[in-house]
Amino acid sequence: MKVRTWKRMVNHGFRNMFRNRIMSLASISAITAALFILGLVLVVVMNFNNVAAGLESKTEVTVFLKDNVRASDIKTIEQQLDRWEGINEWKFISRMESLENWRDEWGDKKHLLDGYNAENNPLPDSFHVTLEKPEYVAEVVEKFNDINAVENVQYSKDAVDSITAIVSTIRIFGVIIVAVLVVMAMIIIHNTIRISVYSRRREVNIMKYIGATDWYIRWPFLMEGLALGLFGAVLSGGLVAVVYSLLLNQMSTTPQQYNLLSLFQLLPLENIIYPIAAMFLLVGSLVGIGASLLSIRKHLRV
Repeated sequence: MKVRTWKRMVNHGFRNMFRNRIMSLASISAITAALFILGLVLVVVMNFNNVAAGLESKTEVTVFLKDNVRASDIKTIEQQLDRWEGINEWKFISRMESLENWRDEWGDKKHLLDGYNAENNPLPDSFHVTLEKPEYVAEVVEKFNDINAVENVQYSKDAVDSITAIVSTIRIFGVIIVAVLVVMAMIIIHNTIRISVYSRRREVNIMKYIGATDWYIRWPFLMEGLALGLFGAVLSGGLVAVVYSLLLNQMSTTPQQYNLLSLFQLLPLENIIYPIAAMFLLVGSLVGIGASLLSIRKHLRV
């Protein structure tokens, strides 16, 4: 198809959209509403996934070393921790540092621990290890147990299992809800554009009778469907951005003790809007084109 023909088809599509402005406005409104609802749910799902990732990163293992462990053994363990997969961060806590931490925890009663010093300190040297995900716990614990300098490895199995179950549930439900809403948005957009095409079926029949080819008739409708989908995607994306910005501003101005949302670390706007905008543009344009293509097909059988 020549460039001139392409331009004519695009111009014809946009001209049809503005000429049938009532149906176009109804289509854009329906697309905007469907994608806006989808966007709000995506915002919730993305933030819950962020919370889930935060829970995963808080999986901790405490490793107690044997008495009179050598400095070379400690250095070897540190080098191994830097190489092991799944380690988020680690910290070596000496016997004296553990004793000082113990005293701090006792607060006003720390004088009861004054009898302990470097010679009779009952606390061992230890490593405090934070893992990237709960899935790494079993592997890391097994590696520590194989080290001769390690006396004991402690972690809360129940807490790890609970975190794993919560994260899996959040992600599974998130995927299901988003998938259902994407399908619903597609159905709404498709039906809206079908109504728009149906209202101009006589125009299609006339063009067919005077000898216009099927694709000559299709292209303006495809361009119109694409434009309607893109307009709806841009408007809905803008609305989601405005609503989320207002929420972030409300959180920043409300005192923390009165703000339940402060319990969660919400994602910044740029981490939310770019993935949602890309999804909206893809869904809006593809469904707009697809709905126009399907809707015009039966009116071409004259």
